[in-house]
Amino acid sequence: MVDIVHLRKAFGEHVVLNDINLAVKPGEKVVVLGPSGSGKSTMLRCINALEVATSGQIYVNGTEITDPKCNLNKVREHLGMVFQRFNLWPHKTVIENLMLAQQIVLNRNAGEAKKRGLELLKRVGLAEKADAYPASLSGGQQQRVAIARALAMEPKVMLFDEPTSALDPELVGEVLAVMTQLAESGMTMIVVTHEIGFAKEVADRVVFMDGGVIVEEGHPKDILVNPKEERTKTFLKRVL
Repeated sequence: MVDIVHLRKAFGEHVVLNDINLAVKPGEKVVVLGPSGSGKSTMLRCINALEVATSGQIYVNGTEITDPKCNLNKVREHLGMVFQRFNLWPHKTVIENLMLAQQIVLNRNAGEAKKRGLELLKRVGLAEKADAYPASLSGGQQQRVAIARALAMEPKVMLFDEPTSALDPELVGEVLAVMTQLAESGMTMIVVTHEIGFAKEVADRVVFMDGGVIVEEGHPKDILVNPKEERTKTFLKRVL
């Protein structure tokens, strides 16, 4: 579903990603761990072409998005992304946030878009907030709306960039619960997070990054309980 081949990303002289190779199969849940500045978020942004790769190739559902001729908007129709910040439109209600892209990109009429939006709000436990504005919601609620908005586009892959890092600790659980339900439904997911418990419970594979490279990857038990690399061991001692 996602295939990254020899990806390199540099900002001037600063190399952020160096020879990244990662393949994610349909339905697989991959959790990416690592310290701040390790390149995790930049890798996600390259997958969605929000950052342009310096070299290497990235394929999404068989299409090379690093090809200059690639129709990125077409590829992005099948890629959902949830950011650290919720990025909801503050001047639109919750249901309007979910409807807009459906109408513009998927050409759904207002009735269809609203019906799908309400279904997804119910799924994330926020059906009663359809007519509320984002400012009236808690951070956890706003992030759940952001997940529902991404799902409204019927993505084949969901990318999560530290979706709980901006939340108060007591709000983290409600967002992780929605993500766990999504994983159980069979969605292909790449999740950058510091939530080790989520990685243990949900991930099919854990990838540990540091210094712009993949240090090691494998089954959650292998990486989180019995890592081989000293850098991984040091990181886990600090976060567990």
